[in-house]
Amino acid sequence: MKRWLLLTVALTGLSSWLAAPLESASDKPKRGGTLTVAIRKDLTHMNPLVGTRSTDQSIRDLIFEPLLGSDMKGNTQPNLAENWEVSSDGKVYTFRLRKGVKFHNGKEMTSEDAKFAMDYSMEPKNGAYGFSNLVNVERVEAPDKYILKVTLKKASPAFLSSLTNIQSFSVIPKGSLQGGIEKPALFPAGTGPFKFVEWKPQQQIVFERFDDYWGQKAYVDKLVLRPISSAVVRFTALRAGDVDIAEDTPREWAKQIVDGKVKGIQYAAAVHAGLRLVRFNVAAPPFDNKKLRQAAAYAIDKKETLSGAYYGFGEVSDQRYPKGHAWYIEGLPTYNYNPDKAKALLKEAGYAGQPVEILTETSEVTETETAILQAQLKRVGMNVKVKILEPGSYTAAARRGEFEIRPGGGNFEDDPSITYGPQLGCEQDLKKRANNLSGYCDKEMEVLLQRAESELNVEKRRGLFRQIMAKMLEDIPELYMGFVPRFFTMRDQVKNFSTDRDGAFRWWGGGLNYTWLDK
Repeated sequence: MKRWLLLTVALTGLSSWLAAPLESASDKPKRGGTLTVAIRKDLTHMNPLVGTRSTDQSIRDLIFEPLLGSDMKGNTQPNLAENWEVSSDGKVYTFRLRKGVKFHNGKEMTSEDAKFAMDYSMEPKNGAYGFSNLVNVERVEAPDKYILKVTLKKASPAFLSSLTNIQSFSVIPKGSLQGGIEKPALFPAGTGPFKFVEWKPQQQIVFERFDDYWGQKAYVDKLVLRPISSAVVRFTALRAGDVDIAEDTPREWAKQIVDGKVKGIQYAAAVHAGLRLVRFNVAAPPFDNKKLRQAAAYAIDKKETLSGAYYGFGEVSDQRYPKGHAWYIEGLPTYNYNPDKAKALLKEAGYAGQPVEILTETSEVTETETAILQAQLKRVGMNVKVKILEPGSYTAAARRGEFEIRPGGGNFEDDPSITYGPQLGCEQDLKKRANNLSGYCDKEMEVLLQRAESELNVEKRRGLFRQIMAKMLEDIPELYMGFVPRFFTMRDQVKNFSTDRDGAFRWWGGGLNYTWLDK
């Protein structure tokens, strides 16, 4: 999703935007040392183009790189490609690659390498994660050592943003992967700031600084990732000094650190890591009634919900994008907490006290969130029951449309067509919902989404998304409540670490290659 700076802050609703981590005159970086990071999950295999998600993506971000980057506001920026041109019909993209970029094997990167990686990802038998992102590509050409030419089947303004992370593909040496092999014996060479050394499954993954890296060279000599599945054990290892940084520290502990109650430990917050929302099943009673959905939306106090369920952390929002992002739309109507309006809409909806069920999963946080939502809906006169399922059963029921109302999570991508299209576009089989979990389907919305997907003029496209969001807020298939953070915690000797909104280890402008040790 996807790269913009979230500083080491966790004040509710506060995020400071900077182009890169800062250094003060009295806090000069030091080179050398070994940085050890406790991570939630282990690596699964060493094919950089297959299964590029979650922890696998974060680990591979240290070694491999995409063509482009994304800044703190979601704007596309140069990376391995230093500039690009788009034809007037929006179908031909010409990328000029950065000269002098070295692979970890010492070979210079060329357009033939980028073409190989892209072609590999476009071949169905290879099972590359980026296949769906590149399905609109007609052909890839390398007319010059530093020129990559990509022709699309149809114009797509979302194409550039799909190249800003390694999920579509990362550039690797030509011929370095054999087709159809999911789990090669070794990683191919990458271009990133860290060079892979060894992987001992369930023990550690070791990297060393790549001294010929073209960008921000790592300060530390060596980087060790230690997979530790238990949050308790990760945090205990941090406090004992066995690791320097711990990934995904529970918010209740992060709260103690933020409040200054734990000495010697600091934190970095991915402020917008988790979007929280409430979905209505609009394809079945009772929430096929739009006025009932609107009543529930006005009955929900977003601030109270986020604060109560997430230890005081959270930033209220009415969109999938936070304020400050390039695709946040100003001036839209919103659902501010208004119990009187909720009661009036319940009456207009013809609601007469019939039971309404919230579906949730077994989890302390989500059960707390659900209890708060239940109390809020009861305040305006709704007869609300709660059904709790194990996570696997909960997900299956949601995809089959077997719910009335349920809290859930979500995220956003750099391009709004990718962010909103799958959530609001019609799906044929409502018993096997892939993306549109609310079951929402509207002909006018379909036309708007299709127009926005192919509109090349940025201002016209923004106007279309203003219409899309206004209609979504009117029809309210899902209510966006806001963003909750995820936390890294670290010992005081760790300096200048920051993460992105997804909790990445490295991203465009920051991360572990900017981090140094004061010891």
